[in-house]
Amino acid sequence: GGSGFQTVSATYKEQLNSLMTTLRSTQPHFVRCIIPNELKQPGVIDSHLVMHQLTCNGVLEGIRICRKGFPNRMQYPDFKLRYKILAPQAIAKVDDPKKCAEIILKTTALDEESYRLGHTKVFFRAGVLGQMEELRDDRLGN
Repeated sequence: GGSGFQTVSATYKEQLNSLMTTLRSTQPHFVRCIIPNELKQPGVIDSHLVMHQLTCNGVLEGIRICRKGFPNRMQYPDFKLRYKILAPQAIAKVDDPKKCAEIILKTTALDEESYRLGHTKVFFRAGVLGQMEELRDDRLGN
């Protein structure tokens, strides 16, 4: 019935659901701690030890994958807002942010291999956002 206490399992389930809600609403970032030497002395770096840790923690592999893939991404509305200056007439009557991104990217003459269009974001190979910023700066007259 309607007794005023919760079982331990009901409390646990409620807390777990609350934790999952919190986790789903965040963007996790991962921190890897690397010790520079076994001697616990400041200013001393054992490069073999550091490389071993970077290899074992998957950091080097992660960097390699990022370089091969599309490490930079931007939501379509953000992309439209930032880069609309590159094709203002072409997108003037277009409401859909994804369609705007397609139009803007076509006008840049970027290699089509340097970006991908996802469902909600545009993905860029390493260095391509820098090129976009240069095009934007040129248009702004900086």
